[in-house]
Amino acid sequence: MKRFFSAALALALTLPLSTAAHAGGKPTRFAADFAAARSETSAMFRWWWPSSVDAGTAVKQLRQVAAAGYKGVEIAMVMDGTDYVVDPDEHSYGDADWRKAVKAVLAEGQKLGVQIDLTLGSRWPAAIPGLDVGSAAASQELVTAGAVVAGGATYRGAVPQPAARTYQDRTVTNGVVTSTTRTSAASIVTATAARCVATCAETTPAIDLGTVIDISGGIRDGRITWTAPATGTWTITGYWKRGTAQRNDAPFGSTVSPLSDPESRVINHLDKAGTSAFLTYFDGLLDAETRRLLRANGGSIFEDSLELNGAQLWTTSFLSAFKSLHGYDLKPYLPVIARTAPSSPFGSPSPNYTFAAGQSEAVERIRHDVEATISELYLTNHLEPIKAWANRLGLKYRAQPYGEPIDLGDAAKRLDITECESLGCSEARMRTTTTSAAVAGKSLVTSEMLPGGFGNLYGLTPAQIVALANREYALGISQMVFHGLPYPAIPPSADGTITDNAAYWPGFHGFGSNIGEAFGPRQATWTMEPELADYYSRMQQTLQTGQARYDVAVLNQTFGGDEPTHDGTFLARAGYTYGYVTPGALGGKTSYRALVLDSSPMSLDSARAIARKARDGLTVVIIGAGPQHTIGYAGSAAAAAAGDKALRAVFTDLRKLPNVRTATGDADALTKLGVRPDARIGDRAVTSTVRVDGANRYYVLVNGSDRAVTTTAALAGSAGSVAYRLDPWTGDITAAGDSNSLRVSLPAGAATIIALAGPAFTGKRLAPVRTGTSGAPIALGQWSLSLDEWLPGTAADSSSTTIHRTTSVPDLDLRPWNEIPGLADAVGVGTYRTTVTVPSTYRGARFQLDLGGVGGSYQVFVNGRQARPADQLSTVIDLGDALKPGVNTVTVKVASTLLNRLRVHRPAEFGARTPTSNGLFGPVSLTVK
Repeated sequence: MKRFFSAALALALTLPLSTAAHAGGKPTRFAADFAAARSETSAMFRWWWPSSVDAGTAVKQLRQVAAAGYKGVEIAMVMDGTDYVVDPDEHSYGDADWRKAVKAVLAEGQKLGVQIDLTLGSRWPAAIPGLDVGSAAASQELVTAGAVVAGGATYRGAVPQPAARTYQDRTVTNGVVTSTTRTSAASIVTATAARCVATCAETTPAIDLGTVIDISGGIRDGRITWTAPATGTWTITGYWKRGTAQRNDAPFGSTVSPLSDPESRVINHLDKAGTSAFLTYFDGLLDAETRRLLRANGGSIFEDSLELNGAQLWTTSFLSAFKSLHGYDLKPYLPVIARTAPSSPFGSPSPNYTFAAGQSEAVERIRHDVEATISELYLTNHLEPIKAWANRLGLKYRAQPYGEPIDLGDAAKRLDITECESLGCSEARMRTTTTSAAVAGKSLVTSEMLPGGFGNLYGLTPAQIVALANREYALGISQMVFHGLPYPAIPPSADGTITDNAAYWPGFHGFGSNIGEAFGPRQATWTMEPELADYYSRMQQTLQTGQARYDVAVLNQTFGGDEPTHDGTFLARAGYTYGYVTPGALGGKTSYRALVLDSSPMSLDSARAIARKARDGLTVVIIGAGPQHTIGYAGSAAAAAAGDKALRAVFTDLRKLPNVRTATGDADALTKLGVRPDARIGDRAVTSTVRVDGANRYYVLVNGSDRAVTTTAALAGSAGSVAYRLDPWTGDITAAGDSNSLRVSLPAGAATIIALAGPAFTGKRLAPVRTGTSGAPIALGQWSLSLDEWLPGTAADSSSTTIHRTTSVPDLDLRPWNEIPGLADAVGVGTYRTTVTVPSTYRGARFQLDLGGVGGSYQVFVNGRQARPADQLSTVIDLGDALKPGVNTVTVKVASTLLNRLRVHRPAEFGARTPTSNGLFGPVSLTVK
């Protein structure tokens, strides 16, 4: 039985834990951990090392992460921000200094309780120094070229071969880079002939797929003789495989400095030979002591997004694997995947052929089977062996299994931890990722959180970053891995002309000035970082508890999950929580109450899996007539007809079940669902994510809009539950009442948590205390400002050296620092002070301070003691009863970003950016509650 609860989330009615009527025992483990904000559930950082580093410096940096309260780091080599050559023979990934530093931080991490993860090699994709690009272990592509043959004519000559792939092989000698042009040798795979629909003279000729002939039997020493049929114009196509020679500097392939010597080349992610070669290489970096420390730390091995280059991903076993999976030979259909590699790193390969009218369905079916083969080869030959290897080391395997056609649900089943990213994941892909993890029964799903995307380095406030994280929490992400934490010192140039110096203040950054963010003590906002770490801890503790629960799932059959088969946003507009489930996840946990699918083609396996779930009671809504065709090709018309008939039979039987409904469209589907949203929220700007842990439910409510929202909601929970408000900023747990209308007030981008749990949840019985409404304002005195200005060091200082200059401004009219004479480019920490005289009639009263406008992160102090941690997305803070009758001192500290100083210190990189408004702007008001 369900019951709907409501809780006042504004200031009208709160029930502080400290005002409990009586102690009922110890709080639950969840409540105790929430109050404590354990670092084990806080966020992590991608820790950018510029090749090898100093062990002592790395240990010091790790201690700073631990002191702030964060969970851990992931060591990654990234040097994209280094626009000069660093000698890889002196400073290289995996060298003696790197190994020493890794051991040192692993040992220190064990002492500090900080998790240390390692990326799979330097940068990405996975690559091996000096790998032979022509070997089976190296990344391969299938490439083609064609020759036109008139009807009845005979072609005698070399098998058509595309232009050679050349690449630059760089090496460094005595600090000097030399580059040699090399060619990736191609080897013949097969050859086909096909009749063109017209003349074959088009830029992308149209061919008749039904006329394709395998003519590979006529190949002799790279030459072929073939006579075309008498009618029509024909094209001979040669299919060749060759190494892509891709370096591990995706996506742009333009790193100035070689990352290794010899340069690294990307492995074949579809072939066990590539995985085996890589693990052999990486194993060689880990001596017995490092392995012992890794096992003791118990972290993860991480693999970044695939971002593989080439025309058509290939491996020597592709044709045999295809036939084994799909039951027919791909050779007669190879023109379907004849493609040319894109010129842009963000482009897609372009097809070399189009096809005759009426063949589009067959072409799409064949392409599906090719993508399914890529997915299975990657999962079986790459993902599974790496997971097994990592697990043998006592580690988990965390990866971003996208960028290529991969079934994300199937990947989530096989991975320990699935990761998405803010830059490379659309909302649909992120929903598919998080739903896949939930269906796989895994509570941890991570995000490579790149705050602000491009163009915001050193310009984002913690509040803006929190709002971005909240939007991903709303999609089901339960662990942030922030991008990133830079090592402090820049590496020296190979020619000795560049050393670590103040011109590069505030220190090394893994990427150029266009890509953020740079976390750590270099930022003035880090002085207030523990409160941010605690916030992330409490949010993520909640999102890692129990299991995710969705009102509805939508079937998404798109490999990679980026563009869903059927758009589920109509469900969000109607107030439902929803996710996307892939065919590879249909056999997993049913963490959703209804499944929606359209009439897109579907495999028999998927149809039967859906039928099993429906027979178990799952509500299924079919939009349209239902699938009429199987999704793959069958090799023959008779086999295709038989498969289609069997598919339709499954759906005919499925519709006989009372819990299976047919809808004409999205709007009709809403009426047919028969499922009431777990969270009924009046304003659709506020969305919910639900976790179920036994009889308890946790609702994370997020205002995803750019405006403040006050609305009502009702939440479903188990009978006998009590509603509690959980404040992720303070750790306070307060009773929220049991009315049928829950009042939600959230600033733009903000989040809160409601728990529906038993009366012993907090270990105390919480009695309502009416706090009243805001009363008349109390006058504040004149403000003063003492600014601790952060500046680059002198020429002889290191890049990470910050010097401080104090500026005092008495009798200040509140306004941004850049409007105060002498502070136009100032950054740092401003301390504002004022006094307020509280009448004796307000003894024991509670007060509320509204700062009006703030640029940066902030903290509030009353009479020298910090008030509760501030919600950085709000300018309102509850001071409780901290103000006493008589004269009181109110202090507000504001920490800014570094952008304004960098605009003048490094104008070539930051000068064109718009300045930020820093400081306390006001108007500030103090009221009695």
